[in-house]
Amino acid sequence: MPQHGPDFYNLPNSSIKGLTPLQSHVFGTKFGGASDPSKVLTQNISDLPSPFLLPDMDESIRILQTAVKENRSILLYGDRDSDGVCSTSLLANFLRGIHPGKLTVKTSSEEDYGLCEPAMKYVREVKPDLLVTLDFGTSNSSEIEELNKEGMQVIVLDHHEIPERIPSSCKLISPKRGDSLYPTEKICTSVISWKLITAWLYSTLENYNSLVWVPDGETFFSGSLVKNGIKLFQGDKSDAEKRFSGSFIDWPTTSKTQYPEREVFYSQISSSPAIWEQVLKNLDLASIGTITDMMPLVGENRIIVKEGCYTLQKIKTGEFSHRPGLEKLFSQLDLDKKKVLSRDLGWSIGPALNAAGRMQKTEAALGLLLSNSDKEAESLATDLLKLNEERRERTKRNLFRVEGFLKRKRERTERPILFCYEPDFEPGVSGIVATRLVEQYKRPVVFIAPDHGHAKGSVRAYGRENVLNLLKKAENVFHQFGGHKEAGGFSLSIDQIPKLAEILFQEAGSWLESENITGLQEETKSLVSLRPQELRENLYTELGLFEPFGMENPAPLLSIKGARILSYRPLSDGKHARFKILASSESIQCIIWNKAEEFSQVLREKGELDLWGSLEENTFKGKTNLQFVIQSFE
Repeated sequence: MPQHGPDFYNLPNSSIKGLTPLQSHVFGTKFGGASDPSKVLTQNISDLPSPFLLPDMDESIRILQTAVKENRSILLYGDRDSDGVCSTSLLANFLRGIHPGKLTVKTSSEEDYGLCEPAMKYVREVKPDLLVTLDFGTSNSSEIEELNKEGMQVIVLDHHEIPERIPSSCKLISPKRGDSLYPTEKICTSVISWKLITAWLYSTLENYNSLVWVPDGETFFSGSLVKNGIKLFQGDKSDAEKRFSGSFIDWPTTSKTQYPEREVFYSQISSSPAIWEQVLKNLDLASIGTITDMMPLVGENRIIVKEGCYTLQKIKTGEFSHRPGLEKLFSQLDLDKKKVLSRDLGWSIGPALNAAGRMQKTEAALGLLLSNSDKEAESLATDLLKLNEERRERTKRNLFRVEGFLKRKRERTERPILFCYEPDFEPGVSGIVATRLVEQYKRPVVFIAPDHGHAKGSVRAYGRENVLNLLKKAENVFHQFGGHKEAGGFSLSIDQIPKLAEILFQEAGSWLESENITGLQEETKSLVSLRPQELRENLYTELGLFEPFGMENPAPLLSIKGARILSYRPLSDGKHARFKILASSESIQCIIWNKAEEFSQVLREKGELDLWGSLEENTFKGKTNLQFVIQSFE
């Protein structure tokens, strides 16, 4: 059952300078009472780790630079989803400016994930000197070894889970490698692509590979030795000179930060205005990939999305013109003109880019992001939004069919996991459908649809359980499988689906137990509880301090006690509804999605309801209004 948080009117005065009582309460709840909110809330790019901490980064840049210098052929091959398309487009746009002649760019479409048989056939037809895979490749050791024997060099940019055997005959840039020095595992491939470009740009600076001594002011000789944004040594300078050969560059100021190496790296790269502008501009696609691939919006990812939204706003207003496709997409989407929020990436821009891959027309999204022509970009943006509408309709059809499938046999909704397959399910949207079912049934979901003679499916976690551990129990059934702990995908023969169901049903209980999942129901508690008259616009402004919102940093959950409902208006045949709350002052529009039938039934029986939800801005026909989105009620 949902619970109320502390009463808004009883919040103590702020104990943190510069914050309101509400902001102070949110900060203490979200960030564990850190003493200085400025260190958390004002973090920027200079607080990010050096890209050279990622394994094989240095070597990959040298291989790419050699390929460009020697005019060798390069094939960039990315995955079909938004992260794959964004990461591929980032690197393609960068290389196109310096190596246009022998660059081929492709993203997967109808074929299975990774270097499957059709993908290998395509690579062999192109026969590049250098293959760069983006958002796949970690699990393709044998295929990469084959390509090496045929004379191709391979670089892999990927962030998926590391299998027991990883490719040894290529360069693998992955934050999840066991030997990685990079402090964050959960970054998407679009961010890895952005970091590779940033490292390349840094390598063109005069101070590249220089040894920089940064005094810390503790004693006259103490400090840190830094190279390419990596701290090599901390202690006395004379000891550093004995251990490291070469002349030291003395940094002109002392550093009081925990990471002087980051301070030096970003100070050096931002000293070149032309290079720094490229670093900032490429945050657009890095931020979209982060949101659409459901990366946690804490720490590094929070910084990237926050800064990326600034870049996207400049694209929207025409201040930046490096991505005509995004500018035209913005112009056709009904979004707030004043700002770009993480919600726009997750609910408007990202789904449009993802739709191309889901509908087996990934070239539409790739073409949009690579387009240099306003006219072409306008046409591609229109095509992409049409594909997204087709994707919505396909999702609706599948949800309607799966509802009937689940109702026909009661036991289908009583097992620890939901397993859904019927021959008339449509392909391409299994991940979306699985996610919707997780939200509705509060348990892990496996959804499978036939696809070009075999079947493809998605699995989604409900909580913190690792769904890949469940798939491993049936690995002999799959053609292939992979993904993240929270979300996985697989393909298999249609005749193997009953066998898969048998294994998963047999293993689901022990799997959940081993993952320390004690129950399927979650308890919802609001951050703060309001009286109806306290639901005002100033709350939204105060809470905006904690943007961007997303995975692991959701929009703060508010609750309202004793709400009286006015102007109730059903939508979509009663599936959704809009209404207002009786209050003594301004009245904020409320909306409930997918639960309106149950809501209206309870409303008929009770005069007042307790509501749980979050505040967000909604833009329709160019007009932006605030609305309270209901998640639970009692």
